[in-house]
Amino acid sequence: MQPESINCQSIQITHNGPRVTGISSASSVFQALETDFWLRSRGRHPILVLLRSCIPTTPLFSTEDDLYLWKNFLLDLPGVFSSSKTWLSLHPPSPSVSWFSSVWFKQRIPKHAFMLWITMRDRLTTRDRLRGWGLDIPPGCLMCASASESRGHLFFNCSYSNEVWTTFLNHPELSPPVLFEDIVSWVQSSTRNKKLKSIVKLIFHAVVYDIWKERNYRLHSSQVKTQQAVVKEIQLLLRAKLAGLDKDGVGRLIQPSAILNPSNSESYLLTWFRYIQF
Repeated sequence: MQPESINCQSIQITHNGPRVTGISSASSVFQALETDFWLRSRGRHPILVLLRSCIPTTPLFSTEDDLYLWKNFLLDLPGVFSSSKTWLSLHPPSPSVSWFSSVWFKQRIPKHAFMLWITMRDRLTTRDRLRGWGLDIPPGCLMCASASESRGHLFFNCSYSNEVWTTFLNHPELSPPVLFEDIVSWVQSSTRNKKLKSIVKLIFHAVVYDIWKERNYRLHSSQVKTQQAVVKEIQLLLRAKLAGLDKDGVGRLIQPSAILNPSNSESYLLTWFRYIQF
């Protein structure tokens, strides 16, 4: 095999390398040098022929510190080590579900988003699921007592929860569906107004959270709230949340646009009173 026909990229490190070259696998590059030249054997072993053909005759010296390169992803070029990229390489994320943006968005209230995530995965301990596990409990809805309790009934076929839900979204420009699965899709495209869309999502989250909370109150105690009381509680919570969103990083209120010139530059609270609580 002639040197000019050798492909230097074909060199592979094997257990024969140290034995053939006489250089330990634990040696550093410096230990393969003698003065200003490589320690290269004159043997004819294929590994030695490859080495003599591929490495430069004179070592390249540099005063710069050594740089360790890391291949963060299989198809990436070696680069600087990144712990976050290494984590993603070892634990690749699953594809996003269609309802992802309905649950996880920037303005969310964390505990509400978590509750909706559980609801989306149908993990709430509704009575239909408990009976499916063999528990001997009555099937009736704790809110209206007119049908069996299930996720679909509780959100929002139940007369109690439906009244709470529709109270918030009765503006002519908003046409919310009633079925839970349809609402999840609708909140993603309910309006072109970005602030109003975020408010609609916050309402959806809060209603699901408070309906489930009220359901549990009725299960474990004799306390009962009217629909109007639940609506009032949600209104107070969301107005406080929106007031916080309208402030800049140092707590100053961002000045809204004129009320006669509606646009996405309006404050969250102004949008709330224009479309929700008008």
